[in-house]
Amino acid sequence: MTGSKRKLVLIVDDTPTNVSVVSGVLKDQYRTKVATNGEKALAIATAEEKPDLILLDVMMPGMDGFEVCRRLKANPDTREIPIIFLTAKTDSVDEENGFEVGAVDYIHKPFSAPIVLARVRTQLALQDAVSEAQDARAQADQLLHALLPKKAADEIRSYGTVIPRRYENVAVLFCDVSNFTAYCDQHEPEDVISRLDALFVIFERVTAKHDLEKIKTIGDGFMAAAGLLREVEDPIGAAVRCGLEMASTLIDAHLGWEVRVGVHAGPVVAGVVGQERYQFDIWGDTVNIAARMVGMSAPGTVAATAEIWEQLRSTFHGEALGELEVKGKGTISIFGIRALPA
Repeated sequence: MTGSKRKLVLIVDDTPTNVSVVSGVLKDQYRTKVATNGEKALAIATAEEKPDLILLDVMMPGMDGFEVCRRLKANPDTREIPIIFLTAKTDSVDEENGFEVGAVDYIHKPFSAPIVLARVRTQLALQDAVSEAQDARAQADQLLHALLPKKAADEIRSYGTVIPRRYENVAVLFCDVSNFTAYCDQHEPEDVISRLDALFVIFERVTAKHDLEKIKTIGDGFMAAAGLLREVEDPIGAAVRCGLEMASTLIDAHLGWEVRVGVHAGPVVAGVVGQERYQFDIWGDTVNIAARMVGMSAPGTVAATAEIWEQLRSTFHGEALGELEVKGKGTISIFGIRALPA
């Protein structure tokens, strides 16, 4: 390892002989900087290029090593730098004090070159391992949040699972592309995936704008919910406005597809299934009815039950679309909801 890629070790000692010995031991493998007192050590440690490790003498005039260590550990910018104390003291009480203020190791004087190198290598290797572990954890957290809603991801990270729960007033939105299968048959796979990805990116932005949470995609279908893992003042209105914007955004973008949207509201059960691949999902009649209404929606409308239409008729325009036979529920009247003219 050469040049600036080599690790930087700060040697803090007021005795020139000690500095010369330690510098000579480290010079072939590490870059070094020297401070002869605590104040200068703090200045170097907080500079733009921070040391990767500090070798810190305990007994110095003015500010001793313990106080320097306390200040470094109290500073968020320097608290992660490993500190090894250099000392002629071998009393166990002194070592306990050093570990209490944040040191990771001790090197006793007079110095042994192999021991100095071994201790420095060990602590720098540990620091690299910790950094790699933190990076891996951050990447895992990013992936978890990409796969799951934030609240569910946080729960898995904290407890290892998501507790299944029943939610009473959730608006579920389903949408799909009416001529997607035909499009797939007539176009190259790369074009199909590219255009579907562009569509779902739009959907994700629109759902976030209206405070809905994306639940999952199924082929060309997209499912989201309002009032599930975070509180929404008007879940049904939010879901309908989201569905209407999805359809209008798609038409404006000239993607060549028509979107059909269905919204229903009521109780759902939510949880995570699978272990190798987490899948957050919701179940219940509310979900099934919303999915079935998609087939009855017309372009530019959101299909919803008469019950939902009655709640929204003062703020939207609606038209009867017919009736839907639902197992266990009988016949349900469906309305197509549109935005009122501007």
